[in-house]
Amino acid sequence: MICYIVTETWAKYCEMDCHAIKHDLERLSGDLCLVMHFSQVTRERIEDASPWAICHSGGGTPHEDYDLLQRDEYTWLITQSGIPQIGFCGGHQLIAELFGAPVGTMRELGPGEADLNPGYVPGLFKEFGVWPVEIVAEDPLFEGVSSPILVRESHRSEIKQLPDGFRLLASSADCRIQAMVHETLPLYGTQFHPESRLEHYPDGHRIVANFLRIAHERG
Repeated sequence: MICYIVTETWAKYCEMDCHAIKHDLERLSGDLCLVMHFSQVTRERIEDASPWAICHSGGGTPHEDYDLLQRDEYTWLITQSGIPQIGFCGGHQLIAELFGAPVGTMRELGPGEADLNPGYVPGLFKEFGVWPVEIVAEDPLFEGVSSPILVRESHRSEIKQLPDGFRLLASSADCRIQAMVHETLPLYGTQFHPESRLEHYPDGHRIVANFLRIAHERG
Protein backbone atom coordinates (compact mmCIF):
# COMPACT_ATOMS: atom_id res chain seq x y z
CA MET A 1 0.00 0.00 0.00
CA ILE A 2 1.00 3.60 -0.61
CA CYS A 3 -0.46 6.78 0.93
CA TYR A 4 -1.45 10.17 -0.47
CA ILE A 5 -1.71 12.71 2.33
CA VAL A 6 -3.61 15.95 1.73
CA THR A 7 -1.92 18.91 3.41
CA GLU A 8 -4.76 21.43 2.96
CA THR A 9 -7.23 22.57 5.63
CA TRP A 10 -9.95 20.13 6.66
CA ALA A 11 -12.63 22.33 5.06
CA LYS A 12 -10.87 22.30 1.69
CA TYR A 13 -10.11 18.60 2.00
CA CYS A 14 -13.84 17.93 2.38
CA GLU A 15 -14.46 19.75 -0.92
CA MET A 16 -11.78 17.88 -2.87
CA ASP A 17 -12.23 15.07 -5.34
CA CYS A 18 -9.12 12.91 -5.02
CA HIS A 19 -10.29 10.10 -7.31
CA ALA A 20 -8.05 11.09 -10.24
CA ILE A 21 -4.83 11.33 -8.23
CA LYS A 22 -5.70 8.13 -6.34
CA HIS A 23 -6.29 6.32 -9.64
CA ASP A 24 -3.05 7.63 -11.16
CA LEU A 25 -0.96 6.69 -8.12
CA GLU A 26 -2.47 3.20 -8.07
CA ARG A 27 -1.73 2.80 -11.77
CA LEU A 28 1.84 4.04 -11.42
CA SER A 29 2.57 2.02 -8.27
CA GLY A 30 0.63 -1.15 -9.06
CA ASP A 31 -0.72 -1.06 -5.51
CA LEU A 32 -3.59 0.36 -3.47
CA CYS A 33 -3.47 4.03 -2.46
CA LEU A 34 -4.90 5.22 0.85
CA VAL A 35 -5.95 8.90 0.78
CA MET A 36 -5.99 10.69 4.12
CA HIS A 37 -5.87 14.17 5.64
CA PHE A 38 -2.76 15.20 7.55
CA SER A 39 -4.83 15.54 10.74
CA GLN A 40 -5.68 11.83 10.51
CA VAL A 41 -2.04 10.80 10.63
CA THR A 42 -1.04 8.93 13.78
CA ARG A 43 1.93 6.71 14.34
CA GLU A 44 -0.40 3.78 15.04
CA ARG A 45 -2.31 4.26 11.78
CA ILE A 46 0.87 4.51 9.75
CA GLU A 47 2.33 1.42 11.38
CA ASP A 48 -0.94 -0.49 10.80
CA ALA A 49 -1.14 0.56 7.14
CA SER A 50 2.60 -0.05 6.64
CA PRO A 51 2.88 2.02 3.44
CA TRP A 52 6.02 1.57 1.37
CA ALA A 53 5.71 5.06 -0.14
CA ILE A 54 3.97 8.31 0.82
CA CYS A 55 3.12 11.35 -1.30
CA HIS A 56 2.25 14.71 0.29
CA SER A 57 -0.08 17.04 -1.60
CA GLY A 58 0.20 20.71 -2.33
CA GLY A 59 -2.25 23.33 -1.14
CA GLY A 60 -3.06 27.00 -1.54
CA THR A 61 -3.53 27.97 2.12
CA PRO A 62 -0.44 29.46 3.82
CA HIS A 63 0.87 26.94 6.35
CA GLU A 64 0.94 29.52 9.14
CA ASP A 65 -2.85 29.94 8.81
CA TYR A 66 -3.65 26.49 10.25
CA ASP A 67 -2.06 23.76 12.35
CA LEU A 68 -0.14 21.84 9.69
CA LEU A 69 3.24 22.56 11.27
CA GLN A 70 2.08 21.80 14.82
CA ARG A 71 1.11 18.14 14.34
CA ASP A 72 3.75 16.15 16.19
CA GLU A 73 2.86 12.77 14.69
CA TYR A 74 2.81 14.20 11.17
CA THR A 75 6.20 15.80 11.82
CA TRP A 76 7.46 12.40 13.07
CA LEU A 77 6.22 10.77 9.87
CA ILE A 78 8.18 13.10 7.62
CA THR A 79 11.33 13.61 9.65
CA GLN A 80 11.83 10.35 11.53
CA SER A 81 9.81 7.42 10.16
CA GLY A 82 12.25 6.54 7.37
CA ILE A 83 9.42 5.71 4.94
CA PRO A 84 10.21 6.87 1.37
CA GLN A 85 8.28 10.09 0.77
CA ILE A 86 7.85 12.91 -1.74
CA GLY A 87 6.17 16.29 -1.34
CA PHE A 88 4.53 18.11 -4.23
CA CYS A 89 4.45 21.95 -4.28
CA GLY A 90 3.13 22.85 -0.80
CA GLY A 91 4.21 19.40 0.39
CA HIS A 92 7.72 20.20 -0.84
CA GLN A 93 7.64 23.48 1.09
CA LEU A 94 6.32 21.67 4.17
CA ILE A 95 9.29 19.31 4.17
CA ALA A 96 11.66 22.27 3.98
CA GLU A 97 9.91 24.05 6.86
CA LEU A 98 10.07 20.96 9.07
CA PHE A 99 13.82 20.85 8.45
CA GLY A 100 14.22 24.51 9.38
CA ALA A 101 14.26 26.28 6.01
CA PRO A 102 12.31 29.50 5.33
CA VAL A 103 9.46 29.70 2.81
CA GLY A 104 8.07 32.93 1.34
CA THR A 105 6.52 34.50 -1.73
CA MET A 106 8.77 34.72 -4.78
CA ARG A 107 8.36 38.44 -5.49
CA GLU A 108 5.92 41.15 -6.47
CA LEU A 109 5.09 41.69 -10.13
CA GLY A 110 7.16 44.30 -11.92
CA PRO A 111 5.66 47.29 -13.81
CA GLY A 112 3.68 46.01 -16.78
CA GLU A 113 4.42 42.36 -15.95
CA ALA A 114 1.50 40.06 -16.69
CA ASP A 115 -0.24 38.25 -13.84
CA LEU A 116 -0.52 34.64 -15.00
CA ASN A 117 -3.29 33.90 -12.50
CA PRO A 118 -4.94 37.21 -11.51
CA GLY A 119 -7.67 35.48 -9.53
CA TYR A 120 -5.15 34.10 -7.04
CA VAL A 121 -3.29 36.58 -4.82
CA PRO A 122 -3.13 39.37 -7.43
CA GLY A 123 0.04 41.40 -7.63
CA LEU A 124 2.42 38.57 -6.83
CA PHE A 125 4.58 36.75 -9.36
CA LYS A 126 3.53 33.14 -9.87
CA GLU A 127 4.70 30.20 -11.89
CA PHE A 128 1.43 28.96 -13.36
CA GLY A 129 0.90 26.49 -16.18
CA VAL A 130 3.50 24.27 -17.86
CA TRP A 131 7.05 25.51 -17.29
CA PRO A 132 10.57 24.30 -18.18
CA VAL A 133 12.69 23.16 -15.25
CA GLU A 134 16.42 22.42 -15.51
CA ILE A 135 17.87 19.30 -13.91
CA VAL A 136 21.03 20.43 -12.10
CA ALA A 137 22.17 17.17 -10.48
CA GLU A 138 21.94 13.52 -11.47
CA ASP A 139 19.47 11.44 -9.51
CA PRO A 140 17.39 8.32 -10.24
CA LEU A 141 14.30 10.53 -9.82
CA PHE A 142 15.00 11.86 -13.33
CA GLU A 143 15.74 8.58 -15.08
CA GLY A 144 14.31 8.59 -18.60
CA VAL A 145 13.61 12.35 -18.82
CA SER A 146 15.70 15.05 -20.48
CA SER A 147 16.53 18.51 -19.20
CA PRO A 148 14.68 20.79 -19.28
CA ILE A 149 11.63 18.86 -18.12
CA LEU A 150 8.20 20.34 -18.84
CA VAL A 151 5.97 20.17 -15.77
CA ARG A 152 2.94 21.86 -14.25
CA GLU A 153 3.52 24.74 -11.85
CA SER A 154 0.98 26.46 -9.60
CA HIS A 155 2.63 28.49 -6.85
CA ARG A 156 3.45 31.94 -5.54
CA SER A 157 5.78 30.84 -2.74
CA GLU A 158 9.13 29.08 -2.74
CA ILE A 159 11.76 27.65 -0.43
CA LYS A 160 14.19 30.50 0.19
CA GLN A 161 17.14 28.40 1.35
CA LEU A 162 17.97 24.75 0.85
CA PRO A 163 17.40 22.92 4.16
CA ASP A 164 20.44 21.47 5.90
CA GLY A 165 21.06 17.90 4.81
CA PHE A 166 19.39 18.27 1.40
CA ARG A 167 20.83 18.30 -2.12
CA LEU A 168 19.49 20.52 -4.92
CA LEU A 169 18.24 18.57 -7.94
CA ALA A 170 16.40 21.02 -10.21
CA SER A 171 15.87 24.76 -10.75
CA SER A 172 13.94 27.16 -12.96
CA ALA A 173 14.76 30.71 -14.01
CA ASP A 174 12.49 32.18 -11.33
CA CYS A 175 12.61 29.51 -8.59
CA ARG A 176 15.94 27.99 -7.59
CA ILE A 177 14.71 25.09 -5.43
CA GLN A 178 12.45 23.18 -7.81
CA ALA A 179 13.48 19.73 -6.59
CA MET A 180 15.55 18.42 -3.70
CA VAL A 181 16.46 15.18 -1.96
CA HIS A 182 17.68 14.46 1.55
CA GLU A 183 21.26 13.23 1.64
CA THR A 184 20.54 10.22 3.87
CA LEU A 185 16.75 9.81 4.10
CA PRO A 186 14.52 8.63 1.21
CA LEU A 187 12.85 12.05 1.15
CA TYR A 188 12.17 14.12 -1.98
CA GLY A 189 10.41 17.38 -2.71
CA THR A 190 9.31 19.01 -5.97
CA GLN A 191 8.02 22.57 -6.26
CA PHE A 192 6.28 21.53 -9.48
CA HIS A 193 3.35 19.11 -9.72
CA PRO A 194 4.58 15.84 -11.29
CA GLU A 195 1.38 14.15 -10.11
CA SER A 196 -0.76 16.27 -12.46
CA ARG A 197 -2.25 14.37 -15.38
CA LEU A 198 -1.04 16.14 -18.55
CA GLU A 199 -1.63 14.23 -21.78
CA HIS A 200 1.02 16.00 -23.85
CA TYR A 201 3.62 16.44 -21.08
CA PRO A 202 4.62 13.01 -19.74
CA ASP A 203 7.67 14.08 -17.71
CA GLY A 204 5.69 14.53 -14.49
CA HIS A 205 4.23 11.05 -14.32
CA ARG A 206 7.60 9.56 -15.32
CA ILE A 207 9.14 11.33 -12.31
CA VAL A 208 6.41 9.99 -9.99
CA ALA A 209 6.94 6.50 -11.40
CA ASN A 210 10.68 6.86 -10.76
CA PHE A 211 10.04 7.88 -7.15
CA LEU A 212 7.77 4.89 -6.65
CA ARG A 213 10.41 2.58 -8.13
CA ILE A 214 13.04 4.10 -5.81
CA ALA A 215 10.70 3.62 -2.84
CA HIS A 216 9.86 0.04 -3.79
CA GLU A 217 13.54 -0.86 -4.16
CA ARG A 218 14.26 0.78 -0.82
CA GLY A 219 11.62 -1.37 0.85
